[in-house]
Amino acid sequence: MLTRTTSISLTEQLAERFAQRIRSRLMAPGSRLPSVRQCAKQQGVSPYTVVAAYDQLLAHGLVEARKQRGFFVRDLQPNR
Repeated sequence: MLTRTTSISLTEQLAERFAQRIRSRLMAPGSRLPSVRQCAKQQGVSPYTVVAAYDQLLAHGLVEARKQRGFFVRDLQPNR
């Protein structure tokens, strides 16, 4: 659960939670992240917080956005 009493913002906490799952392969490459609305409801945060967290994941190259489809985990394996 996200903590509101810490100095780390909810956005950063959520982004880090997804980043850890992606890096540890708990979320496989190509898998879809929850929709913004679904994630906001599950985590008890605003949709804006989820969008900001997903934007951080995009900036770090962990996910990709597909128009009209959502956010998907990128394959982190280097090209061979």
